[in-house]
Amino acid sequence: MSIVRKSFACIALSAPLFALAQNPGLLAEVKTADAAYWQAYNDCDYATLDRLTAENVEFYHDLGGLTSGRAALTDSVRKNICGRPDMAIRRTAQDKDVQTYLLNRGPDVYAAVVTGRHEFTQGPKGVPLPPNGEAQFTMLWLRNADKTWTLSRVLSYGHKAIQRANDSKAVSLNEADLERFAGSYAATIQKVLVFRREGGNLSVEIGGRPVTLYPKGATTFFMKERNIEVEFRGAADGKATGLVVRQDGKQVDEGKRM
Repeated sequence: MSIVRKSFACIALSAPLFALAQNPGLLAEVKTADAAYWQAYNDCDYATLDRLTAENVEFYHDLGGLTSGRAALTDSVRKNICGRPDMAIRRTAQDKDVQTYLLNRGPDVYAAVVTGRHEFTQGPKGVPLPPNGEAQFTMLWLRNADKTWTLSRVLSYGHKAIQRANDSKAVSLNEADLERFAGSYAATIQKVLVFRREGGNLSVEIGGRPVTLYPKGATTFFMKERNIEVEFRGAADGKATGLVVRQDGKQVDEGKRM
């Protein structure tokens, strides 16, 4: 028998040593604990978050850095996820992408890993919007002596916006028309929006990044990268007095000229 064939024979004989059967009951327990944690996250249920989280938990985020400890992690949810009464952030796992694995020490299960992709929806409370962000996640759950499960490690990475392009066609507006919309507006979500004329378009800074808005009609402008439109109000006989921002057809912000 050749060396290669002997090697494959050894692998085949040793495979059963590494192929431990998954326990449906324990898998269900892990999935229940994981679902309860994220439901508490969405509901701002701090007591349940604390109950399901290990005291020495570590949360690794590719944008927000490392958060260590139960108190710090729950406090970050309180401030960053639940800190604004007018805004809502909701996390949903994509079931088709989620995998759960049990970790064994000999015949005993001591932990489990849940990994997959999740999506986030951020916007004004009460406004139904599609998810606008996504990332990958990995959760490490430890099995306690009393057979309960505690979240020990979390990784959330690969964050990016979910792009829904706007395929509207731009129209031409003259300089005088564009200048009617330029200026500063006090808004609800973005607080202050400053619009400037830039060639045949408008430019506005969002989160420190300039965004180009293209004219869709006499008073409406759109982003090409995302399905967001800005409609200016009160511009018939002069400068615009206010605006409405819509995402995917839903109003998400409004403002008045300052």
